[in-house]
Amino acid sequence: MEYALQLSMNQLLSVIKTLPVNEKSFLKTCIEKDIAEDKRQNNITQLLLAGPTMSDEQYLSYQQLRKDFRKWSKKLF
Repeated sequence: MEYALQLSMNQLLSVIKTLPVNEKSFLKTCIEKDIAEDKRQNNITQLLLAGPTMSDEQYLSYQQLRKDFRKWSKKLF
């Protein structure tokens, strides 16, 4: 079952402070995993955005090679 609550940050912190130590540890572990996943996703995104890209000329050349390759492969079969 799931509940949706509207809590302010102060209310949320108050609720967390009332949790037993083992539940606080579990909550901390879950939050750290979420943060690590967000960082990993951000790193992958940054890596892909920083990667090499084709110029328009290179793309046109690639398209032509692809077209020629298709013609060649159709002749073989």
